[in-house]
Amino acid sequence: MKRSLNVMKVFLAAAAAALVVTEAGIPTANAAGPETTRFSFEDNYVDTYTCPGMSLDTRLEGHVVFQALSETRMQAHQRLVYTVTANGKTVTDNESFTNFTDLTSGVQTFAGTVVNIQVPGYGNVLADTGVLIVDFTTDPPTVLHVGGHHPVFDDGYGALCEYFAS
Repeated sequence: MKRSLNVMKVFLAAAAAALVVTEAGIPTANAAGPETTRFSFEDNYVDTYTCPGMSLDTRLEGHVVFQALSETRMQAHQRLVYTVTANGKTVTDNESFTNFTDLTSGVQTFAGTVVNIQVPGYGNVLADTGVLIVDFTTDPPTVLHVGGHHPVFDDGYGALCEYFAS
């Protein structure tokens, strides 16, 4: 299976964010339950990576909840909405997934809807959902388990780029 470099970069970014937040001192779980940190953010940028040779005007709205479950385990629930425009066409990507991280092994589990692209007035055109378990201590990262439907992870964003180019 061909693995999308772009998707792997997203996973690596999530891994880095998890480690940065852990190093920044999110308290660990206690008898009252896990410590929870929430934050939201917005960003506007031009993506020239997803569809090479094409500029995708991108707006991102994100809501993230980090929970320290123990000294060695954490989870991050991410709700991300991308609005992407190119060549007079617009799509929305609604993502909602949880990243479970074992800080001792470097293994991360991604569960949920990692990509869910819709075209206004048409509906879903590309969805990547299910479970992925990845060991980030190897170079390149090792995929340990794939469960569900993962066309973006397997084949990248070719169909999306074709839509924008047509």
